[in-house]
Amino acid sequence: MRVLLLHPEDSPRCGPWSQQRWDLIVDLGKSSPGAAAAWQERMRCPILRSDSFRRGVEDLRTIRELFSFGRQRLLDEEGIDWWDLTSLVVVPQMEDALILRRIASEICTTSELWATRPAWPVNGLSSLLKCPLSVFSASPLARWTSRPAHYAQMLRRFSPAEIQQIFLDKYDAGYHWRSRFASAKKALPGPLVLLPSAYENVSRMSAAYARLLPDQPFLLVATRQSAKKFVPPQNVHVRDLAAYAKDDSPVSETASILAKWEKLKAELRAAQEFAILLQGGVFDSFPQWFRDCLRARNAWREVLEREPVSAVLCGDDSNIYTRLPVLLAVRRKIPTVDFHHGALDGRYILKELPCDAYLVKTEMERDYLTRVCGLPVVKLVDGAPLPSPPLPSSPLLSPRMLGEKLRPPATSAILFSEAYENAGLRAAEIYREILSPLCRVARENGHNVIVKLHPFESVAARKTLIRHLLSPEDFKLVTVVEGPSSPRLFAQAWFGITIESTVVLECLSAGVPCFLCGWLKLSSYGYIEQYARFNVGEMLRNPEEIGGIPSRIGVLQNGAKRQQGFGSPAKPEDLRQLLFTGSLASAEARRIS
Repeated sequence: MRVLLLHPEDSPRCGPWSQQRWDLIVDLGKSSPGAAAAWQERMRCPILRSDSFRRGVEDLRTIRELFSFGRQRLLDEEGIDWWDLTSLVVVPQMEDALILRRIASEICTTSELWATRPAWPVNGLSSLLKCPLSVFSASPLARWTSRPAHYAQMLRRFSPAEIQQIFLDKYDAGYHWRSRFASAKKALPGPLVLLPSAYENVSRMSAAYARLLPDQPFLLVATRQSAKKFVPPQNVHVRDLAAYAKDDSPVSETASILAKWEKLKAELRAAQEFAILLQGGVFDSFPQWFRDCLRARNAWREVLEREPVSAVLCGDDSNIYTRLPVLLAVRRKIPTVDFHHGALDGRYILKELPCDAYLVKTEMERDYLTRVCGLPVVKLVDGAPLPSPPLPSSPLLSPRMLGEKLRPPATSAILFSEAYENAGLRAAEIYREILSPLCRVARENGHNVIVKLHPFESVAARKTLIRHLLSPEDFKLVTVVEGPSSPRLFAQAWFGITIESTVVLECLSAGVPCFLCGWLKLSSYGYIEQYARFNVGEMLRNPEEIGGIPSRIGVLQNGAKRQQGFGSPAKPEDLRQLLFTGSLASAEARRIS
């Protein structure tokens, strides 16, 4: 029996394996039933989808239990648990490990096993099956030319600023070089509220909360340049974390953490899930993570020592670099308040809430955090950010276009795209399933299609992909835009369509019908199920239902109940008290909506 293990970055449609005969193809990425059916017809063999072995939130709770073994084993001199911090990075791989064990029981160990490439999760499954594995490897010439081709592709896909950020993320995660070129600035007058941020979405929502207190100074410290891509209000000062980093390393403390890690790693091998990850090389980067992030911790420590920080307001404490100042502030008894820059943060299924309070934007979010994540009700405080003002002057968007210019208002079906590859999906298959029927619906109704990109997506790469997938006729209907969503974009919207993006709330706030691709899933966190529970967005069960969207819009516009988007903004006086005391004065004041 010839079995092909299909890596998430590969497709059965192309590659040397596409012309060979297989008895079974195991898709180790995420694929829809429709995509698998098309592959099965093309390859004339069964497709085993790893997606069908996922158990969603149940798996995440299992992972939390597995991770508990390593807690309190990697403590630094601040009392920070580095296992708690870094284990979140490998949650996707641990999900894979649970799934691989289930898949392994479906494959005969006497099979002739082939793989499109040897990287994780292929190597994890082959270690479980304990049978010989053959890999499709490139020819010597292809290997020799692969590196120049890789860099050429990067130049086509990303702007110079984006390439610089990718380089710094990879080679200067500990701020060795950036600290040498970042000039130190005088301490700001206080008291300050610290806003740690790594991404523009976090910065924009942090600024929205800051606008509620125009007389209170805030300090946004950016760990990456992309966090500075927003328009700060007058009371928000923006500085780089690199300006606080010192050109030295905590050598002895790093050695201590690494020694503890070696001991923990040896003990983790007793659990088969961890053994799979260790053998697959998933933990190989941890020593460097410890070195780099300890330096980042020291930079945040310098922020708290140099600046008069009286509170920390964090919009992404799942990111190691922006969770660190929260943990340091808690240790120093500085009030800490958390919020999430999106609709829902399912990672609270896996982690603790270290902050004094959490700002809840909607009743849907409150229900999710208590019912699914198990957060204590006493820490949840209702209070949405202030709605963002329109972006200054024109253009409100920075579109890079495929076809014609943007049409007049309310004539566009908008696909709110997402970073599919980061979740193990294949963008080509997603676009194939959604864009073709979307273009057909738009053409039949005299409209066009806009593809609004996620910040992690490349305009050039998506343009090339769409050009390859669509017919010339459909291609002319499509415009690709990047940048933040804006009133101008929503004014053009006939309807929106997405998988599980937070934009569903923005659409509802703007009065735009939004449809969810319920047959697809980006994550195991149960976001789509939570949207459905609160009637947020209209659910589509398969790609064929895209054709019925126009008639469903009519029903919605004729009086169907519509949910609000984000809730009422927090009351400034209560937000101020929350930031500077860590709690509100009375139980009755727990809701600041």
